[in-house]
Amino acid sequence: LQLIDAFFPEGGTEIFSREIVYVAGNHDHHLWRMAQDHCFVTAVIDGEIPDDLEHITTITGTPKHRCRMMESLIAHRPHLAGAHVHIAYPNWGIADRERGRAVVMHHGHYLDSMYRALSNFRGFLEGSNLRPDTMRELEEQNGPWIDFLWSDLGSAGKIGGEAGTLYQTMLSAGASHDMAEAIACRVTGGLHSKLGINPKMEIKYGITLDNLIRAAVDLTAGRGAEKQREGYARVLGDDEIDDIGWYLSTPMAAQLREELGALPREVQFVFGHTHKPFQDELTVDGYELPVGVFNTGGWVLDEPGLMPVQGCAAMLVSDELEVASLRLFNDPVDDVMAPVRVEGSGRETRLVGEASAAVEAASAHWQDFSRAVHHRILSEADKRVRRFLDRSEDMREAAE
Repeated sequence: LQLIDAFFPEGGTEIFSREIVYVAGNHDHHLWRMAQDHCFVTAVIDGEIPDDLEHITTITGTPKHRCRMMESLIAHRPHLAGAHVHIAYPNWGIADRERGRAVVMHHGHYLDSMYRALSNFRGFLEGSNLRPDTMRELEEQNGPWIDFLWSDLGSAGKIGGEAGTLYQTMLSAGASHDMAEAIACRVTGGLHSKLGINPKMEIKYGITLDNLIRAAVDLTAGRGAEKQREGYARVLGDDEIDDIGWYLSTPMAAQLREELGALPREVQFVFGHTHKPFQDELTVDGYELPVGVFNTGGWVLDEPGLMPVQGCAAMLVSDELEVASLRLFNDPVDDVMAPVRVEGSGRETRLVGEASAAVEAASAHWQDFSRAVHHRILSEADKRVRRFLDRSEDMREAAE
């Protein structure tokens, strides 16, 4: 509701359309599941027998599914009567055939191998490609896993709360390593005390059962923190860049070709998920020009500590489908906030120039904004660290 009030203030000038497109991700995947179920049930009521759920929406065009949860929230603001929220998943975009341009938006979770776990497992068992070729396959294989882990488990009473604490622990590489050690100790201790199995027994080549258990836990729980969200000094690692290249060149390219007949000459790709804003260009197989890649960062900073690469940006898209990143803030470095600014992917565009001039003209207001954000970051960070340390210590003691 705070976001609605900010973008649609009562009595204020309406700048944005009341036809809202909502692109769901991992934390809110269940909103997409609700839309799927509603579509299926409606078809049955109308006398049809659908073969399966509708796993994905088209990238282009207005999504046909409505997000009833978001529309229910908007109903709390009577001045927005008649507003609609259309839900898209996992991508949504705009294409201009005449200019040969397209902008595609994705939350970003499918760029992270953790959210493709079932595809990875299936590929391992079958000895096949770990990464699906189409969006439909990607969601068919991994949607239930995402819905369970990020939606259903969170509503599982006390254990759901503990899962949330574990998630926060996993965002810290150091804390997750300690937690992984504690879990491994508990597993090996239980094998010995309850089943009489000596964890020091050698299996092969000098490797003990204890070694295997510790390795397995570290590769899952421990290394989970060493993915996209954990890097202190960089926005993406080599594996993540490779994953972006796969996503753009394989499932996304296949869907764009299916809908448009061919890949647009210029493509801009916008995602979030990592909470680390950046903008750049990436050479991708199949695309005539390097793809502009923009990350929005995250409005909510939920790490247990501050990182200079963590922050937030708002994406501006022009009628000509140019994209510019309004870099709102990053975590302070040496207690200094970087100024609000506009940046592009490296290519000169009219939108970047005009938006930069507008920010400069209102620099005094943006400085006030930066000061307010700085104060809020520091105050919330202190509360978050204290809460995190208290809960993680409780969990460590329970594991031991």
